[in-house]
This record gives sequence, structure tokens and C-alpha cells, in this order.
Amino acid sequence: MKDLGHGFTLVDRSIYLYDSEKFTSLKKTIDYDSFEMVEAFEDKTFYFRDKNRVYVTSYMCNASVIEGAKPEIFKVINAEDGIGYDGNNYYWYDRCLPYDYSKAEKYNEYYLRAGNKVYFLKDVVEGADTKTFSIIWQNIARDRESLFFRGRNVPDVDVDTFKKVPGCFDADHLDQSHTYYAADRNNVYFVNTVGKALKRLSGVEPSDFSVKIVDNRLYGIRGKDICFFGIKKKGLVLG
Repeated sequence: MKDLGHGFTLVDRSIYLYDSEKFTSLKKTIDYDSFEMVEAFEDKTFYFRDKNRVYVTSYMCNASVIEGAKPEIFKVINAEDGIGYDGNNYYWYDRCLPYDYSKAEKYNEYYLRAGNKVYFLKDVVEGADTKTFSIIWQNIARDRESLFFRGRNVPDVDVDTFKKVPGCFDADHLDQSHTYYAADRNNVYFVNTVGKALKRLSGVEPSDFSVKIVDNRLYGIRGKDICFFGIKKKGLVLG
């Protein structure tokens, strides 16, 4: 048995994190005699290498080979953000970045600018104007005429009036919750920051909409209608 660090052990040809086996899909790939940990960030992200390859396992990706990364010179630049470098290319977790990360300007943890393009993590934000691009909240951003969610243009939004609905965050949820409601002058939206798109609430007027947190749950309110996770719940009454 070999102690790899941070709860990982190598037993024969199996790698365990405490009692759970990891890297099972890569058993035929890993060179176990040279396998070692490179660096870790808390209990979230772990980098490894053997004589042939570099590996990462994280809450952001499954146990994977970082394709193309050179193990003999690979360095973790920022384990918290999942950034590595092998002298030629920068990597975001298991993906090769299409730009020079060292010259990029970060807007926040999601968006950055490299040259004349804006990127959401590793992907180009198509149509974004670098001169007027700015962050609204978390992974929602804007430029002079468009709104972007997770790096994608959201059509038919009045970007100048778009804002969070007051009351979505209390002292226990500020900057932590991944769901909230937003509105522009025409529509109300349910925002799940890990979802695929903003959800427009059909037939809901911003002037008639409010929110309330009850038992650590966020509800949207329109007259007698109550929404939870952006879905109207029949018969639901809030205390």
C-alpha cells in the first residue's frame, strides 16, 4: 500500500479515496509504479501524474487524463481555479485552454478577456463586446446591448433594466444560493446558476411579483400564486 496523500491510497492496482475506489475507468491507462499526487485543493480538486500522463479529479470533472499535458514539466498554477501549465499550454481542469491564461484579464471567476475576445471559462462568448463587457452577478454578464448567462446570449432581455428581485438573499444566503429571481421591465426570470438557461415566467408582470424566504427556501409570489424553483405550485400557502 502507498499513501498518496489527502486520503488517497494506492493498493495493488487500485486507487482509493478513503473507502471509495477512484480512477476505475483509467485502470488500463495509469502507470501505477510512477503514479503520484502533484497538488490538491481542499477536498475538491486533486492532480496526479505518472511517467506518461497528467490526471485530475474534481467536483468540476470526473477522474480524467489531461490530454496533451507533459507530466515531466506540468505545474499547477492555481488549484482552486483548476489552472495548470506544461510550458506550452494552459489547462482548465481537464481541458486545454485556447488562449494564453497568463495574459488574460479576469472579470470574475467565470469570465475573462484574452486579446479581443471574451471567454466563459474555456469557451468564447460569441458576440460579446470587450469594451463594454461587465459582470452583473455571478455568471450573468452584459455588454452594451446583450445579456449573457453562462457565456451564452439571452435573447429579448432589456439589459438596461435587468436586475435581481429584492429579497432573494438574506443574511444566511447572500453570495451562497445558486437560485434567485431577476426581472427586467417586461419579464420575470428564474435563475439557476448551474442550469442551462434563464427561465422566463410566462404571464408574470414584474410589478406584481415579489419573493419570500421561508424555512431557508426561496419562493416567488404573484397574487395567490406561489412559485418554487420557478414552477407554480397549486395549493401551496406560505406561513
